[in-house]
Amino acid sequence: MPKILLIDDEEIILENLKFILELEGYEVATASDGREGIRVLSESGDFDTVISDMKMPGLSGLDVIRAIRAIDPDLGIIILTGHGDMDNAIQAMKEGAFDYLNKPVNADKLILCLERAIRKTALIRENRRLNQDIVRKNLFFQNINETARQILMNMLPKEVPDLNGIRLSCIYHCCDNVGGDMYDVFEIGDKIVFYVFDVCGHGLLSAVTTMVLKSAINNLKYLYRNAGMIPDIVEIVENANSEMYANTASNLFATLFIGIYDRKSHVLEYISAGHVDQYLVAGSKIQTLSSTATVIGLFEDSRFKSARLTIRPGDRLYLFTDGIIEIWKDDVILAADEITRILSGSSEKSLEENIRMIHDNLMELYKDKKPDDDITLLGIEFTH
Repeated sequence: MPKILLIDDEEIILENLKFILELEGYEVATASDGREGIRVLSESGDFDTVISDMKMPGLSGLDVIRAIRAIDPDLGIIILTGHGDMDNAIQAMKEGAFDYLNKPVNADKLILCLERAIRKTALIRENRRLNQDIVRKNLFFQNINETARQILMNMLPKEVPDLNGIRLSCIYHCCDNVGGDMYDVFEIGDKIVFYVFDVCGHGLLSAVTTMVLKSAINNLKYLYRNAGMIPDIVEIVENANSEMYANTASNLFATLFIGIYDRKSHVLEYISAGHVDQYLVAGSKIQTLSSTATVIGLFEDSRFKSARLTIRPGDRLYLFTDGIIEIWKDDVILAADEITRILSGSSEKSLEENIRMIHDNLMELYKDKKPDDDITLLGIEFTH
């Protein structure tokens, strides 16, 4: 039942009001002056409404309102005033009282006013509780988001590797929503393996899926180290697909571009699994490397097809994820035109200059906005 605190220095009024309220089923506590009322409120702290006289010895009704606001700003307060004391009644409302009643108090008006005050107090408290829940949940999800970010950052190469036969340049941005972009470059024997992939979605689930997919691909290192074997690129991707399908949520998938470059034969074999077009620049010629297979992780029995290219010294491969495309609001044709325009004549500049130019030109389109997806740019120049 609602609990009411009555504060009045006139004992008869105090007892009469208490009697009326208890008949209506309220639990009532009383105080004979403002100071005692504040003490009772401080010690109990679970009242639904306070009814206080305006004029009392010691603390006035206005003093009581201010003290209550400091203790419980959501608590409803009804002030009792004498006839002709309108100025104090108005001041009480300004100080935060819910309403005022003139003495002598009409019982029906008192109950009606009290019910409204209790409802308003309950509503304010519920709103505050919901807001606090929202703040706590936001903080919780912010912590999850930061955990996901740390997972991703820890999986990225700590530095661009220095490998015989290629030159590398990379720019990576992790967006606020934490996407699922990943890249890596490493050598196994006479071959160099490189890839970029993008797991759909954002947050912790995307980050964990990224970890599963990267581990499946990078298992190559351990196979070579322990058994001296290098699986076929199709086998690598099929295994990665199986691992992702079996160990992640059913609605998640990834796009992947993976290449294996043989430094002896100068042959690049690659698979583009649902990935956006990538570009090979050979002198003044720009070759588009389109998707050769479906995405990773969506179907258990997916089959993947590779393609081969003969690489010459000076050829450059530009890899990226769809964060670049989304700058044009998914207008793939416009995006392709802009990227090929930037790459035209790029052979006169260094690989690092080209990667920086692509990045800067694209980021200019964002202006003051932050990207809502990860952005990965990986440039590979084949030196011999």
